[in-house]
Amino acid sequence: MNGKTEIVLAGVGGQGLVTIGAILGEAAVLEGRNACLSSSYGTEARGTFTKSDVIISDDEIDFIEAEEPAAVLCLAQAAYDRYSPVLGPEAVLIYDSDRVTPSGKGASRETGYSLSALADPGTANLAALGLVTALSGVIREESAAEVLRKKTASSSPLRKGSEEAFRKGFAAVSL
Repeated sequence: MNGKTEIVLAGVGGQGLVTIGAILGEAAVLEGRNACLSSSYGTEARGTFTKSDVIISDDEIDFIEAEEPAAVLCLAQAAYDRYSPVLGPEAVLIYDSDRVTPSGKGASRETGYSLSALADPGTANLAALGLVTALSGVIREESAAEVLRKKTASSSPLRKGSEEAFRKGFAAVSL
């Protein structure tokens, strides 16, 4: 993938959206690209609207929020309701079909996946990362897997099974 790609990861606090945004960015840096992550969330630790914007570019990044996302991940109904009606025709919207009921009036390229069928609740965000990686093509599968292996081996809060969940999400796209 060349040029600049903007991705929005949206849901509610506690779903690991900042974590997977950081993994996307780190994987892009491993590939020799520039990346930035900006996040916004409510004052409560869990349950309020949360989003992370990840921008990956071959060139310098001059604005840290997504203006024209190529992909949007929605892990909660509030996120879907916010982004589905406003996405451009080329953008892909990925949603957790266990938590989101699509309206049928939104983005032309919407795809739902059951995250509970792909991973346990503790690693569902990593399965979602696999989906985003496969559908956007913004980073290579192996770059993300390398970052996951490094984080799982360190004192990071990522747990065993993280890479497996990521790979299940990635593979689900080609099923």
